[in-house]
Amino acid sequence: FKEIRGKGLLLGAVLNDKYQGRAKDFLVAAMAEGVMTLVAGANIIRFAPSLIIPEEDITEGLARFEKAVAKIVS
Repeated sequence: FKEIRGKGLLLGAVLNDKYQGRAKDFLVAAMAEGVMTLVAGANIIRFAPSLIIPEEDITEGLARFEKAVAKIVS
């Protein structure tokens, strides 16, 4: 990722130049791992969890998202 934008739990991860235009691919891969993300344009993955999400769920979600990213980049 090139940049992380946002405040608090509402974050946008901007794809680096190698993956420009592939935000939907990351969304589909995340869904396959059981993680709900959003697309905010062709180059930004958006995270918008509940404001009362437990820390354990954040850790689990990020681990699953990491698996999804690994599938895209390999």
